[in-house]
Amino acid sequence: MRIAGIDVYLHWTFWLVPVCVVCNFLVFGDQVWFVTGASLFLLLNLSICVLLHELGHALVARRFGATTKDIIIAPFGGLARLAGMPKNPGQEFLISFAGPAVNLGIALLLSVGIFFAGGSLIPPSVFESLNQLPLILLWINLVLFLLNLIPAFPMDGGRMLRSVLARRMSYLQATVIAGRVGQFSALFFLFYVALERQFLLMPVGIFLFFSAQFELNRVRSSEVKELERDSSGADSVER
Repeated sequence: MRIAGIDVYLHWTFWLVPVCVVCNFLVFGDQVWFVTGASLFLLLNLSICVLLHELGHALVARRFGATTKDIIIAPFGGLARLAGMPKNPGQEFLISFAGPAVNLGIALLLSVGIFFAGGSLIPPSVFESLNQLPLILLWINLVLFLLNLIPAFPMDGGRMLRSVLARRMSYLQATVIAGRVGQFSALFFLFYVALERQFLLMPVGIFLFFSAQFELNRVRSSEVKELERDSSGADSVER
């Protein structure tokens, strides 16, 4: 599928969630028919919100001359694979913030619609009716907005922090500091989930920790290649 000239793919893990939901329906039968259907419908709408989030990144990146290879949608997240993130701090900040801004915009539109429809903006404790779907999506988009502001790679907040720091120091130094902040955030998250015994969430913290290190290694490698290229160019001029 192509949207705005960008290829959009579903990651193979995307299908694991609906398969699990349907299997749950087959096991428990009519007892969970509403939960099954509602869960699939909610997943579809959540995926659309994630797609809009990634399109926000891609279209703002295009505005600054950066192309997007493709967009990959996974069960609970997505990835816009840019051909290259601009090193201009202001441009990187706007590209990074564009995704969360889309989620905030969706939440605001839904809240206005619910308010004028006479509904409550308080999140429901139990999903009992499809009429609650706009309210649930409102709060999901607010959560996505806040989560993506966490200053940890690969969250958008990590790139936003780097862009702010890069105004006063080198891109590599800014990446080092943003990466370390991200790793500290990941360690704090791991400590918290360990205290709460939410061990199923520990892979998330581990993923965040190593993602920050991966980004740091990538930028270091890129800086070394640029230095080698500059050095090679200088040697050619001298000869």
